[in-house]
Amino acid sequence: MKRILYCFFCISLACNFTLRAQNSDSVLQKAVKLIDNEQYYDAERCLKTAIDQGMDSLYLHYELAWCYYSMQDYEKSISTLESLLNRQDVVADVYQLLGNAFDEIGQSGKAVSIYEQGLDKFENAGCLYLELGNMKYKNGDYKNAIYYYEKGIEHDPMFASNYYRAALVFLSSTEEVWGVMYGELFMLLERDSERCKLLSRQLFETYFQEISFNRSVVSVDFNSPTIAYSNSSVRPNLFPDNFQDAMTNAAKSERHLDLASLNRIRHRFSREFNSNSSSFENVLSKYHDRLISAGHFEAYNYWLFGYGNPNQTAQWVKANKTKWDSFLAWFEKNPISINQNEVFSRYTME
Repeated sequence: MKRILYCFFCISLACNFTLRAQNSDSVLQKAVKLIDNEQYYDAERCLKTAIDQGMDSLYLHYELAWCYYSMQDYEKSISTLESLLNRQDVVADVYQLLGNAFDEIGQSGKAVSIYEQGLDKFENAGCLYLELGNMKYKNGDYKNAIYYYEKGIEHDPMFASNYYRAALVFLSSTEEVWGVMYGELFMLLERDSERCKLLSRQLFETYFQEISFNRSVVSVDFNSPTIAYSNSSVRPNLFPDNFQDAMTNAAKSERHLDLASLNRIRHRFSREFNSNSSSFENVLSKYHDRLISAGHFEAYNYWLFGYGNPNQTAQWVKANKTKWDSFLAWFEKNPISINQNEVFSRYTME
C-alpha cells in the first residue's frame, strides 16, 4: 500500500491552481506531517475543516481516509473511500486502500473484489496486482502470488513493490536466479530504503550460498530443474540455464568468495553472458553495460551487496573514496528506466 500524496505535488507543478487549490496544498502538507507524527485527531480536524470549507481535492479526502486507516478506524476509512469511487479523478490507490481496509476487518473476499474492480478501471495499476498477490501469499498460494506480482511487473514496470515481493518468494525457493534478478531491479528502483537494505543482505547471502569452491572445482546452483512456481512443470528453463552457465564460467578462475572476488565474477559474467546469451539481453544487463562503460561497476557492486558485509564495504569505500563519490554522482543522474517494451520477467526471458 502506498500514499498518493506524490501525485498531488506532481500535478500541482504542472497546473495553475486557484487560491483554493493552493490552500488545499498547504492543508495537505500540514495533515501529512500530523499523521506522520501520529497526531491523528489533529489531522482529522484539519482535513475535515478544509473539506467543509469547500476544498474538494481528491487527495484531501484520500488523506482523511488514510488518517482513519492509521487510527484503525477502518469503517470510517471505508466510508470515506467509497464516496470517492464515482469521481472522475479517482485513482487506483483509492481502490488499493479501500481493499486493504476491508481486509483489516476480516472481509478478504470483499477486498479481492475491490482490487479486481480497480483493475477493471486501471488495467496497468501495479499496486492492485501487488495486493492480489499479497492475498494469495497470505493463504500460502505462492504460485498464484507470483502470478500477480509478475503481472504487476509486466503492466507497471516502474512500480518497485512487485519486484520486491517476487524477489522474496524466489530467494526462498530453489529458483534463486529469478530472485537475484528481481531483487537487483527492485534495488535500482527503490534506492536506500529499509527494504533496499534487506534485499542487499539477501542478495549477498544468496550469491555466497549458491557459489561455492571445493579446491579447484566451482559449484554454481541458482536454479533447480524443478520449476516450483510455474503453471507448467515442463516449461523449459532457457534463461536460468544460460545464467548458470555464464556464472560458472565467470567463477572458474576464483578460489574463494568475498566482495572483491564477487565483483570480478560479476564483471566476467557480464562479458560471458553478452557474448554467449545475446538473445537474453535485458534491461538489467543493459544497465550493467552502462555502469561498466562509465567505469562504475565495481563501486556499484559494493553498493548492491554492501549491507551483506558492511565492514568490508566500509573499508573499500574508505580506500576508494574518489571512485565511490564519482559513482554516487553518476548513479544519481542515471537511474534505471523500464518501459513496457523492456520488461524483465520469466515470461519475457523464455
